[in-house]
Amino acid sequence: MAVLAFARIVPAAVALTVLAPSAVPSAESPQTVPRTVLTLYWSSESYPGTQKLDSIIQETLQSRAERIDYFAEYLESDRFPDEQASVALRDYIQQKFRGRRIDLVIAITGPALTFALRFRANLFPDAPIVFSVPSTPDAVARQPGPGLTGLVYGSGFGETLQLALKLHPSATRVFYVAEAPNPAVRESMRTLVLAAAHGVAVTEIDEPTVPRLVAAVKAVPRGSVLLYVRYSRDEAGNVLYPTQIAPLLAQAATVPVYGVVEAFLGSGIVGGVMLPQQVLGTRIGELASEILHGARPQDIPIDHPQLVPMFDWRQLQRWGIAEDSLPPHSVLLFQEISIWERYRIAILVTIGVLLLQSFLIVGLMVERRRRRRAEMESRQHLAAMAHLDRRAAMGELASSLAHELNQPLNAILQNAGVAQMLLGRDDDQRALDELREIIGDIRKDDIRAGEVIRRMRGLLQKHDLETQAININELATDTLALVRSDAASRDVQLDVQLAEPPPPLVGDRVHLQQVVLNLLLNAVDAVAKMPPGRRRVVLGISRDKGEVRVWVRDSGAGITAERPSEIFEAFYTTKREGMGMGLAIARSIVEAHEGRIAAENNEGGGATVWFTVPAREQVPS
Repeated sequence: MAVLAFARIVPAAVALTVLAPSAVPSAESPQTVPRTVLTLYWSSESYPGTQKLDSIIQETLQSRAERIDYFAEYLESDRFPDEQASVALRDYIQQKFRGRRIDLVIAITGPALTFALRFRANLFPDAPIVFSVPSTPDAVARQPGPGLTGLVYGSGFGETLQLALKLHPSATRVFYVAEAPNPAVRESMRTLVLAAAHGVAVTEIDEPTVPRLVAAVKAVPRGSVLLYVRYSRDEAGNVLYPTQIAPLLAQAATVPVYGVVEAFLGSGIVGGVMLPQQVLGTRIGELASEILHGARPQDIPIDHPQLVPMFDWRQLQRWGIAEDSLPPHSVLLFQEISIWERYRIAILVTIGVLLLQSFLIVGLMVERRRRRRAEMESRQHLAAMAHLDRRAAMGELASSLAHELNQPLNAILQNAGVAQMLLGRDDDQRALDELREIIGDIRKDDIRAGEVIRRMRGLLQKHDLETQAININELATDTLALVRSDAASRDVQLDVQLAEPPPPLVGDRVHLQQVVLNLLLNAVDAVAKMPPGRRRVVLGISRDKGEVRVWVRDSGAGITAERPSEIFEAFYTTKREGMGMGLAIARSIVEAHEGRIAAENNEGGGATVWFTVPAREQVPS
């Protein structure tokens, strides 16, 4: 059928040539006329690896020459071995390129070179030929002839078998599949295999059909290696490509299979010593470019490219072959990239970020611990300073507190004397009633004295800041009770404006009471020298926008500092005997409660000092 197809093409081509006008020589200058390159392949265009090799040759030519018209024709010798097919192709090429000068011919493999040399005079008599053949024909190796050069490379049969036996030292038998076009070539292949086997038993598998071939390969005993060279027969008369046979054999075999063609890799073949298509195509393109640029083919020595060990990485894993046992400079294909190799940069960046985050977290923890330690030390220092300030305040109140204590104590003393006198009298009901009243007064005065002592002891005790729920109205009332005697001794009126109901507050009762006490004492001092009508101090409590506001307003001379906030700075004082630490400590206590404190002069005279703290019902966790 294929021969008939070629037969139909030739008359059609001839008819078109007759009807078409004769070719007219181009008026372009020789420098702008494209150079025509014709490549001849022994296989079909769809043969595995052919298109890849053709692309490499074209890319190399295009990168080295200015203008190239590139053509490729296919003998398909494996499918059409008849003489008539070669003649038909000759006629087809002759008609197709009539009127066009072919500047260079590339012949891939022996059949293509044979075709080119045979019909050279008819098709391209003046065109140099660049060839590549996988064996060494004596005529080409010894006398290439004028206009002829190329590449001659070994078959790799012996090298591949030697490598296979080295990688499988326990192998005791060698089987090989090497279909040959004639008995001479077949015997030559067998000689190469026997020479490379070094005494290991060698068996050729020669079956007429693919199913029988697969069955024979399946029967190969373990402890052997299989060398696959080529096979292209089928029972139905159709020709299968050797690359189509390779996966069938690799799947059927229970032993490692080696090959000599790069196109076999990926089908289950372990590997072999072969010529990479990239090397072959690039070198052919380079030789062709040299000739197109003026070099004479006969002046270019025949090139012998080196074969390279090539392997399928997946098959190495399957058969347990270590990579370090491979020859140096081996090529590994289909290698699965590890996660590290695939995402190395991303992994390194991620590790870097994690390390940075870890260092940052550790640094923040250390800083947090340092800040907490500093905060604890600061709170302890504040508590100590506040304790000293409370002792100083108690010192200022000592005389008035002593007077306040003397009153109940004197009353207790007098009542006790009267009670003693009544006990000396006759026992009558009137004396008993008076005695009961006296005992009741003694009890009230004792409670009053104990309450004064309790308030003093509470303020004089040293402790750290403690957080608890506080009734701010009770705190204000207790603080007023401490100051009332001192205020009364200086004729100062104390008033209070409590909030009802008491706003919720959480904090340290003693320290907040110390702030209120400090503000009251300062206010009493501010109005003590004023006329009697202006000696008035008011303590007020209110709630506004989630805050508890405590303020002390006096009717004194007001704040004389340039700015009211200056009075809260350490060592600022208007008293001769003062150290100026009371309001500074008060500000620290308020700020420790997340609040704020300020002062301002009143429009009608005097000043108001106030502070706010957050209104809370529960102790923060």
